[in-house]
Amino acid sequence: MAFRLLGPVSAVDATGVTVALGSSRQRALLACLLVGDRVPVTVAQLIDLLWDFRPPPTAATMVHAAVAGLRKALEPAHCRGDARVVVTRDGGYVMQVSPDQIDAVRFERLLARGRQAVRADPGRGHRLLGEALGLWTGPALAGVEQVFARAAAGRLDGLRLECAEFKAEAGLELGLHYEAVSELETLVARNPLRERLSGLLMVALYRCGRQSDALATYANLRRSLAAELGLEPGPEVRRLEMALLRQSAELDLPVRPVTRPGRSPAALPIPLGAFVGRGREQSELAALLARHRMVTLTGAGGTGKTRLAIEVTRRLADHSGAEAFFVDLTPLAAGAGVEETVAAALDVRTEPGQELVATIAAALDGRDSVILLDNCEHLLDRCATLVAAVLSRTGRVRVLATSREPLGMPGEHLHPVRPLLLAVPDEPWDRIAACEAVRLFVSRAAAVRPGFAVTPHNARLVLEVCARLDGLPLALELAAARMASMSLRDLAARLDDRFRLLAAAARPVDPRHRSLAATVGWSYELLAAPERALLARIAVFPGTFDLAAAQALDGDEGPARSDGLLTLSRLVACSTVQLEEEPDDEPRYRLLETTRQFARDKLETPEIARLQSRHAHHYLAVAEQVEAHLFCAGAGPWLARLHRERVNLLAALAWAFGPGGDPDVGTRMVGCLWHYWDLRGARSEGLQWVHTALDAVGTETPVQRLPLLSAGALLHIGCADFDATAELAGEQLILARRTGQRMWEGDALSMTATIAWARGRFDRAQQLYEDAVIATLAGGSVWRAAMAEAQLARLHRDRNEPDAARAVALQSLAHARQVGEELAHGLALDVLASIEHRWGAVAEARRLVEEALVHYRLVDYREGEASALHLAGRIALGAGEPARARVAFEHSLMLCKQIGHRAGTAVAMEGLADATAAADGVEADRLRAAASKLRVEIGVPAPVS
Repeated sequence: MAFRLLGPVSAVDATGVTVALGSSRQRALLACLLVGDRVPVTVAQLIDLLWDFRPPPTAATMVHAAVAGLRKALEPAHCRGDARVVVTRDGGYVMQVSPDQIDAVRFERLLARGRQAVRADPGRGHRLLGEALGLWTGPALAGVEQVFARAAAGRLDGLRLECAEFKAEAGLELGLHYEAVSELETLVARNPLRERLSGLLMVALYRCGRQSDALATYANLRRSLAAELGLEPGPEVRRLEMALLRQSAELDLPVRPVTRPGRSPAALPIPLGAFVGRGREQSELAALLARHRMVTLTGAGGTGKTRLAIEVTRRLADHSGAEAFFVDLTPLAAGAGVEETVAAALDVRTEPGQELVATIAAALDGRDSVILLDNCEHLLDRCATLVAAVLSRTGRVRVLATSREPLGMPGEHLHPVRPLLLAVPDEPWDRIAACEAVRLFVSRAAAVRPGFAVTPHNARLVLEVCARLDGLPLALELAAARMASMSLRDLAARLDDRFRLLAAAARPVDPRHRSLAATVGWSYELLAAPERALLARIAVFPGTFDLAAAQALDGDEGPARSDGLLTLSRLVACSTVQLEEEPDDEPRYRLLETTRQFARDKLETPEIARLQSRHAHHYLAVAEQVEAHLFCAGAGPWLARLHRERVNLLAALAWAFGPGGDPDVGTRMVGCLWHYWDLRGARSEGLQWVHTALDAVGTETPVQRLPLLSAGALLHIGCADFDATAELAGEQLILARRTGQRMWEGDALSMTATIAWARGRFDRAQQLYEDAVIATLAGGSVWRAAMAEAQLARLHRDRNEPDAARAVALQSLAHARQVGEELAHGLALDVLASIEHRWGAVAEARRLVEEALVHYRLVDYREGEASALHLAGRIALGAGEPARARVAFEHSLMLCKQIGHRAGTAVAMEGLADATAAADGVEADRLRAAASKLRVEIGVPAPVS
């Protein structure tokens, strides 16, 4: 039972149905008992509250009648003592409910947590405050007009406005000024005298490039205050107006990584349907995770392990402030890619010379984190090894895993997840309605058939359906979806027939899956022929996919595009395909793994091969389309698209280079993905496929081999593997010169120059860089020339040659602007900023590094961002601004830890120590010692002053 005060006063039962409360007096009585501290309220107090201290002579009798009516509405099984909601205690009446059942209490708790998080973690604060505002359905305590209700409503409405202000503030911290403007304009129009709202709107408008509108907002506020109150705006808003007029830098976004809610690939999924039941299990699991660091949910497929794990992880993260990471292992083949998938979910980059598991552990060490490893059953050994390694090297990380069997590792604590509880058929109908399996079925059926509910007439038939489906959540949801097109009795009859058919026709499956396979098979047989055909085809996708990808599998025999969309929509409508909303509003689709396996079994081997080929060719086309946009302006969204399709791209590569595949498809795809792998720091993953492709093409195909050699050299140099880089770059240089490919010649020269620089051969490196620029320009690659020039400028800087360094950096910037690509642009600005800073042009250096940060963030290049933030910190420190420097170093340190960049972590700690030294020498010494220890661990000495 849930109680709503943030809108019309109401109660909602366990199935989501609003309870009929009866008279307005009973509604007011409910409000009396829910508002405030929920202590016993005497009859005398209720009389005063309900009649505003002007009661009729029979008020006491009317109160007792209202209590009886309210009990009848809220306690249909009031004969059982444990079902009491309105109880008599200490001479009065009190609601026997938990605070979480009352939306106003939940709202205030979310507001308190969100308010605290706004500055420290604006992403979390924005989410919590948005969740708090989402509880409102109208004016507080609507429909109850007594004085006590209006007073309580006034307080709640004030908190609602405060919540909106803090949410807007968090949005501005996150860079969501465009989204904030529309909300703030509405709020300011309703509250023209509220100075803080107007101030937030002024900042939002200014950051949107609307300075005149921001100043007009101040003018409107001033006029309203003068007309209504005879006052001038307060000092804070007046200061803000002066900052607007001066276009002060304080109004700009702070130097911090922009994190928007939901951007992270590791964010917990947010299911659309309400979570039903398992309240006791949630509490038990929360307690288990509080005591133990490794907990595994075990059980058959379809029992709801994943959904339960998500709810428990979300609750733990919200209550404790722990970071939560979601890692879906379903798409992985047996024994493949566990560490890489976990690293991608945690946004950890490969560390040169370091095992990936050690890098993951280092990135997590000291962070209060919960990792949800989902679907481990086909990767038990790899998962156990990874978890044991991470937990042994960290102190505050907890792991919650889901698997059909235990991982079998020391310290693992198991929690079996069983089917939902079922009632006994001869129980009263209200007890049947309250059992978990029936509640889930009714909740989902009501979503497709509004108004559907359990009644005394249909309760046993609903229970029969749920019992036939073994109380398995997946089976219940699939069955409930059919209520959109058939009666409950028809559904029960078809279900009975379906089980007999499946018992005769089903292929042999593992006994643990048999009843779930029967449920999926029954659902499959209910589909029309085009729907079955599409379901079988889309089973080839290992992860999410879009409509275009689904239609690419059709081939010449597929339906028209509009028919394909309608068919896919039907599969979504009947819960066979899951619809997943993306931040860009582009829908993506996903099959539950059990459904995918069942559908795949409907295909013969030749058809699977044809579909895998079409799948790979489609994603080759996607990769080639994206690749055409990666080296010009606006590359950020295209890189994001590659990341969204990562699982499909890897599956396509595995097919292309596997038995019966097409190595040419794989080779072309690798040629499109190397830049993505480099920017994301996924160099180990990239190198695996680069070397596979090199083996496939052989040495007699220079057109195909040259891009692969270049990609391999770049990825190896990113891992500080200079010998491998030299070998590949050397072969590339010989092959490029033999075939007259000047661009690839210049690229190889640039790689060779970087190796020479790293090995202390500075004159040789300078000559090679200069030759590389000439060759790449001759080959038509301005982008590669810009990248080489940026490195040459760095070399001149380090050789204490300011004029040459500045001239080459400016040339790199000119070439970067010519092509418009963000990485080249950011790198040129970053290098130029370091040059200006070294030779004393502090203001110019600061401007340049802030501009570099903008470009790095547009392509989510975290390594570059961390490096530029470190430079920003050094600039601020040199300018005598230790507080500003500290902010920059802290953000750089946070980024380095997030991506597992241990050398960058040491550098950031050293910068933070310098920024802290004057104020806290002990803390500075601690940071320097930690940085020194880390440098020893990774074998990277401190630079010579």
